[in-house]
Amino acid sequence: MTGLSHLRELFLSHSRTRYPNMPESVRSCRNYLDKTANDLTKCVTIYIQFKGGFASRISNQGTYNQKLRKYIPGTARKGLADVMGTFKGLSLNIEVKAGKDRQSEAQKKIESEVTASGGLYYLARNFSEFKIWFDNL
Repeated sequence: MTGLSHLRELFLSHSRTRYPNMPESVRSCRNYLDKTANDLTKCVTIYIQFKGGFASRISNQGTYNQKLRKYIPGTARKGLADVMGTFKGLSLNIEVKAGKDRQSEAQKKIESEVTASGGLYYLARNFSEFKIWFDNL
């Protein structure tokens, strides 16, 4: 069974328990992909949550304020991982990279700081490899 098909089975099992009256046709239309960074990030956060951990997507991009007509930079520290979570007392920092995307220098600095302080850092390129890493924690 591939990582994505396992995630789909977890979702089906979870939704059957939580929403027993939901028609099976509605449940079965859910599909998980890991081709884009956005899709992979969703898969990672959902999997950690289904396994009993806490995970949240971190967005540190700025915004453009239409009223002020200016860019407002994000307030989060530059280079933070895309997903931060906790599982069995372990601090998880997962940086999601899809395609040819590479870590920036700021992200490498955060990685070294996280690992030096005892946290776990993982560079996720696809869901199957992430699942193997996570399941071995």
